[in-house]
Amino acid sequence: MDERTRPSLHQRVLGALATLLPDELRSHPDARALLDADTLPAVDEARLLPLTRALSLSQAEQLAVTLAVWVEFDAPLASALALLQGNAERSGAQRPTLGLIASLAARLPTPDQLPLSPALAMSQILQGPAMASGLLQLVAEGGQASDLAHSRLLQLPQALLALLANPNPPVHPTRLGRLVLRPITPPAWPMPQAWQHAANTLAATLKAATSPCVVVLRGADAHELAAWAAALAPLCGQRAYAVQSTDADAALSAEALAQWAAWEGVVPALIAMQGWPVWHAELAPGSALHLPPLAHWHGPLIVLGGVDTALQTDLPLHELDLPMPDARDRLALWRAIVATTTNPTTPTPNQPCADLRAVKRSRCGLSVLAQAATLAGTDVAAPAAIEQAVRASARSLSAWAQVSDDHIPADAWVGPPSVHRELGLLLTRCLARGDASAPLGPLLRGRLSHGVKALFIGASGTGKTLAAQWLADRLARPLVRVDLAAVVSKYIGETEKNLSQLLSRAEHLDAVLLFDEADSLFGARTDVKQANDRYANMQTNYLLQRLETFHGVAVLTSNSKARFDDAFLRRLDTVIEFPLPDVAERRALWSLHLGESPQLDPAVLNTVAALADLPGGHIRNAVLTAALLARQRRYEALGDADDTPPQTSDLQADDLREALALEYHKLGQRPPDSL
Repeated sequence: MDERTRPSLHQRVLGALATLLPDELRSHPDARALLDADTLPAVDEARLLPLTRALSLSQAEQLAVTLAVWVEFDAPLASALALLQGNAERSGAQRPTLGLIASLAARLPTPDQLPLSPALAMSQILQGPAMASGLLQLVAEGGQASDLAHSRLLQLPQALLALLANPNPPVHPTRLGRLVLRPITPPAWPMPQAWQHAANTLAATLKAATSPCVVVLRGADAHELAAWAAALAPLCGQRAYAVQSTDADAALSAEALAQWAAWEGVVPALIAMQGWPVWHAELAPGSALHLPPLAHWHGPLIVLGGVDTALQTDLPLHELDLPMPDARDRLALWRAIVATTTNPTTPTPNQPCADLRAVKRSRCGLSVLAQAATLAGTDVAAPAAIEQAVRASARSLSAWAQVSDDHIPADAWVGPPSVHRELGLLLTRCLARGDASAPLGPLLRGRLSHGVKALFIGASGTGKTLAAQWLADRLARPLVRVDLAAVVSKYIGETEKNLSQLLSRAEHLDAVLLFDEADSLFGARTDVKQANDRYANMQTNYLLQRLETFHGVAVLTSNSKARFDDAFLRRLDTVIEFPLPDVAERRALWSLHLGESPQLDPAVLNTVAALADLPGGHIRNAVLTAALLARQRRYEALGDADDTPPQTSDLQADDLREALALEYHKLGQRPPDSL
């Protein structure tokens, strides 16, 4: 028969259903939907063809899916099925039963013209890909679990019905039971050339593939990885959808992904939306994950992972590490976003050289740089915009660290000239870490890391943390102080996982990490005398290796250099020792902390600086205590009701002497008698 004159599927199904209708019911008003073969289906047959082809559905499954979709949107057809599946006493179910589909399949010719028995049709449905992929659901009528198989109802998930009825892809998340499919939009900023080249190469490979595969993307930021996946999918005529758990606080494991995807109809939903699944894997360092295939999925599964993600799968595997964008890519992104956010009625001004230099030197991720460029479009200088964007994004590290809000002026750090010079050299190393090896030999260019690791050694209060804050301020980056109590875990593998995530996110933000008392985390390895020693050494080995590959700026502080082994010191770019301040440095520290104090005689400060051999941290405490003593004296003289802060300092020499005595007492020492 000519295909153009062949009856449509809708006509053939209605005709077959009409043959099942008893003669005494043909005059019933609800039977008209079965007898009028010229009516059009509520859902276009073409919407079901991609599912039929992709899942290789049998004829019985095609009939089951088609009729299950039509009755959901065609009220007269649903009433006709209730009439057909009822009896003289009551109306039957409006959804098709498994027995009805089996009888219907036996009355329609198969492509090979072989007869299809009802039992064989039921077997094809129960064991076929439509049920295995979650496209069809078998439910009991009235909730009775004891119903016979042929009386069970066939239906599609409600979310999938909406996808089949709407030809346009959804713009909002699609919930499928315990899973949700969230559309990932391509980034608004231009893709780096290296990323675009990698996407084009991989897209050509995926187009030629004839079997399912796994694509693993590794990087520091999940948002950038998702944006890259969203840019890759359109190159193959698809869209990217993140597969997540509806429980926002629970990570979706590989086993749950494979099981729930089959139960909730994820694969049919992706086929209907012309989408690719994107899954974010969270793994502890040193562990490998076995990823089972998605049932009846014949395309790529895109996995987003960190730098330590390791997968095991029987499918073809494509792995890609997103490279760090270079200065040219950062400038292109910056100019593109600034041009779109600037007021269109005014011409775009030429950006100052300082702004462009700050953009070139920035090592933060593209998503963070895009936020900074948006701020720069509102007349904010580039260094300030980048610092604001990085500081705002650094709040994501609050589980393991705290962002410092302090700021240290350039001339507020006091120390010997040798330490000043070493700090200046460290600052230069941080500013030039992107191209420091450009004019040097090939052996150094191939091995020089973009990260900077520094160790500050010195007694408590000698200004190590202050120097780290000074460095962060000169780099226009926030100082992130690591909470070692939150990083270190008693469970094996959790410490490495926490530190890996912390370093990856700090790397993406280009923030300055500060590890106070770092010897407790990076201390020297010990001899193995019991099982705990072996695990502790394994943890230390991982930390040393991960810090070596860190591409950001990390500052570690400790009271003693002897607490670190030589292998760790070799991995550091610089080790700066902070000595106790001498008399001149202590005099400068007292002046910087006291500020304008007209009540104090300079000779008193000279005497205090010469006799009180305290480091800067204790000088700060003594000055604050002296100021409180002065305020207490003011309260006692004027009354507690007058609690307005004084406009000028009324701190006196006696307050300073008493504060020093209290500070020495806190240290368990006796203050010098001359004070």
